[in-house]
Amino acid sequence: MMIFGYRLYELSGNTDRLIRRLAGSYISYSRLKRKGERATVRVAAEDCGRFEHLCKRLNIAAVPQKTSRTAALFHTMFSRKGFAVGVLVCIVLGVYLSNRAARFEILCDDSEISSGIMNVLKEEGIGTGTFIPSIDLVKTERALKQRVEGISWAGITRKGNTLIIDVVETQGSTERRSENYPSNLVACEDGVIESIEIQNGQVRIPAGSGVTRGDIIVSGEIITKTSKWIDAKEHIDTRITYARSRGKVLGTFTRRLTFTQEQSAQTLMLSPNTQTKRYFTFFDVQLPLFVTAPEGTYKTEESDSVIKLFGLDLPLGIKTVTVTPYKYGTKELSSKQALKLAHEKEENYRKNLLGKYELKNVKLSESNANGKAVVTAEYTLYGELCREVSFFVPKSEMRKTYRSYTSADDPRAS
Repeated sequence: MMIFGYRLYELSGNTDRLIRRLAGSYISYSRLKRKGERATVRVAAEDCGRFEHLCKRLNIAAVPQKTSRTAALFHTMFSRKGFAVGVLVCIVLGVYLSNRAARFEILCDDSEISSGIMNVLKEEGIGTGTFIPSIDLVKTERALKQRVEGISWAGITRKGNTLIIDVVETQGSTERRSENYPSNLVACEDGVIESIEIQNGQVRIPAGSGVTRGDIIVSGEIITKTSKWIDAKEHIDTRITYARSRGKVLGTFTRRLTFTQEQSAQTLMLSPNTQTKRYFTFFDVQLPLFVTAPEGTYKTEESDSVIKLFGLDLPLGIKTVTVTPYKYGTKELSSKQALKLAHEKEENYRKNLLGKYELKNVKLSESNANGKAVVTAEYTLYGELCREVSFFVPKSEMRKTYRSYTSADDPRAS
């Protein structure tokens, strides 16, 4: 493999011995052409010294005829000691910098959590320029989990000279507090209850009944009554407790939706004239390798290629950005095209939003008038028929939950 180019030799003498010796040697050569006792061969620039020494031992005249431009360039450069020292310094510096932290990528959208992570890293002595192999990743991950509020797990991985911090957020405190509030299971659709499986709460509407949206099916206000007779009078003790209603209420319901598509539609029109812009990256610095910046509105696609040295990522690379100009324009659709797009909207809705239900039946009707295509869908579905709604009980009401009535005065008695 002639990485540094080649040199063309003209040989004269007993070349048979030379050919046999070349076959068993580690000298890289190509295009060996023989005519009588003369021959020509291309030898890799890095093996020219060994080749000439072998020819001298075999009493074969090897006269250089041509040197490739690559070989001549490398010979010129490495014959100068200053250049060779500079290349060596660059290699050592590149390896050194590739092990220094240059960027921190936090996979979290919460700015407070991101700020807390950076503060903990700073307290642990980790920042831009820190020698990466000296970082105790296990200890740092443990510190993040213990000292950053709002995360339950943290992991640190390395990509070149970038440290990637991935976290799992805990549930918000508001959600945690709401778990302590009592709640009702309220109907979210108009339908018929087919089964009820309750873990907590009091059933207000039994299975087999019809409900409308907003009806309380399972109440978090649990009323219990006990009756006893004293002096020939019935005394009813009513006790009210509050709980978070939990369970499943399944039923059949009908959902009716309309999907509309205008025939004069605003569409995104991409230009076929794409441009490619490149940047030279050094750590977080991006130097443009172009003169004119793209104008107007456009979409971009980015790709990064990092320069590697001996398998190590250097803080140098090329960032390629593909720029596609676009604009919004009005596109006139035929009635069939508009109707087709309306049906696609209906299919997307059915696929993405009705997956948690059992689809028992669907009726579709279509119309096209006033420049609009309309698809009306009526779904018959089976599935969850309620949602949980929390409510607040004042302390004053909590103190009034225990009372005793006679059968004649009890306002709750039925």
